[in-house]
Amino acid sequence: MEYVEPNIVKLSNVNFQLEEPWQDVRGFNVYDNNGDKIGTVEDLYFDRETHVARFFDVSAGGFLKMGKKHLLVPVEEFTRDASEEDRVRVNHDRDMILNSPEFDPDVVPDMDLQRTVYDYYGRPYPEEDSVAEVEKNSEEEDKGTIAAVAKKAAKGAAKGAAKGAAKETTE
Repeated sequence: MEYVEPNIVKLSNVNFQLEEPWQDVRGFNVYDNNGDKIGTVEDLYFDRETHVARFFDVSAGGFLKMGKKHLLVPVEEFTRDASEEDRVRVNHDRDMILNSPEFDPDVVPDMDLQRTVYDYYGRPYPEEDSVAEVEKNSEEEDKGTIAAVAKKAAKGAAKGAAKGAAKETTE
């Protein structure tokens, strides 16, 4: 079987630099739409080619890492109120989030799992030509959504990666 490079990368595993420190929501508490705590944002997954944020790794439950679940949740399902430090809100109730597909955070989620997650949340899977659509609709989106913030962060990450690559080639 031929190895296929994953289409997404984990922020903590790459040399992306976010434009602004406030864009990094790793470690933030995750609350549902009723104000109940669900877990914590462990990491962020970006599209390898477009540098657009796709998913959060949300850890929930457990004690001392035993029984902890890792849930892959699309960034479009989150909002952040800048007045609330260190917290994001997912736009569903606790039960829906906790029943979403689990995954192993040590393995980059494959496209089948990604499609399953998007289906679970009633969202279409972003196709390759959706990048143009994202750019076109970005000004129409609510500025408080995590997806809008993450898209801006991805642009900064792409700039940081390009600067890093240019620096490496000049040394």
